Amino acid sequence: MTIPIPAEDPRHVPNRAVIDPSAITQNTRALTGQLEEHTALMAVVKADGYGHGMLTAARAALEGGATWLGVAHPASALALSRAGLDVHILTWLYEPHTAAIVLPEVISSGIDVSVGSPEMLALVADAARQADRRARVHLKIDTGMGRNGVLPEHIREIGAAMREDDFIEVVAAWTHLTSADDPADPSTDREVALFDSACDALADEVGPIPLQHLANSAALLTRPDLHRDIVRPGIALYGYPPVATDVQLRPAMTLTSRLALVKDVPEGHSIGYGRIRTTARRTRLGLVPIGYADGLHRAGSDQCEVLVRTASGDRRAPQVGRISMDQIVIDLGPDTDARAGDQVFLFGDAGEAPTDPSASTAEDWARAAGTIPYEVLTSVSGRVTREVRA
Repeated sequence: MTIPIPAEDPRHVPNRAVIDPSAITQNTRALTGQLEEHTALMAVVKADGYGHGMLTAARAALEGGATWLGVAHPASALALSRAGLDVHILTWLYEPHTAAIVLPEVISSGIDVSVGSPEMLALVADAARQADRRARVHLKIDTGMGRNGVLPEHIREIGAAMREDDFIEVVAAWTHLTSADDPADPSTDREVALFDSACDALADEVGPIPLQHLANSAALLTRPDLHRDIVRPGIALYGYPPVATDVQLRPAMTLTSRLALVKDVPEGHSIGYGRIRTTARRTRLGLVPIGYADGLHRAGSDQCEVLVRTASGDRRAPQVGRISMDQIVIDLGPDTDARAGDQVFLFGDAGEAPTDPSASTAEDWARAAGTIPYEVLTSVSGRVTREVRA
């Protein structure tokens, strides 16, 4: 039995993830500008649009020129379809229990489904029969990731099975590159060779394959030869390119809170669990009611700066001591005019003038925690209110 828990009233919570859909739209336009006319862009809006809100991200990406949407879970695909979005949708991650429940409706809704094993093919075929509609299938080929996907040596076997099933329509073949974020890594070319060979074998069994797609954000930006029929950018849509690029992308999420308390402490005063930080001078500390339960990684403690909007202007302040579950401490300096209630920008767009100090980025927090911006953005928890900027 599940017990519904009322959501916290956002008016009573100071923490906000402010989403700027225009940034996603702008980023999508910038990415489509890198493509040939025949190549479509699939906006990957899985994980609730990388924490930005799936429908918000989807609509913004479509406005920017996306003509496909990609999500991991079938339930997400159904939500997109029920929202009335006139666009191709692909979903690729399900297990037998979920498949039995949702795949018939997924297929009857015209949503494309990925298959990565003979067992998954059987699930899709059964669901298609229930829906009395042919399933549009993208065959996933494992070229080295070791996750979802058919190994190249089994392509002919599964191809023959798909050819013989009247409820299966093969519309695409695809793979996911392991190391495209390192353009110098030779494994990408090896994976592409495996993919092409597997596609040839598949075509021998099922006939011409209408679509091929293998380029994620990194390959989109660095390997135009791999764009093929569809590209699948994820993190780049949200403003964080995984590789060095001249393409202008803008972060779409700004994480903010407010000072809960400001107090003077003497030199030599310890801060936080484990006493990893001790004040080197008399100073003024600020308490911010946001912590690792909200998405700030504890591993990044004592390494990043925030932006505090005081009466006299914006000031950067280091986060000091361990990040706690619900709160962090920042060192405001001995002469600050910061007061409880002042706005704090953890990362993103503070709307600052070019001459003002800039806010940190999700990449700064990721680097501090030894992780990647994807994890920082998707870690911003559900108890942080999402606010869509008009």
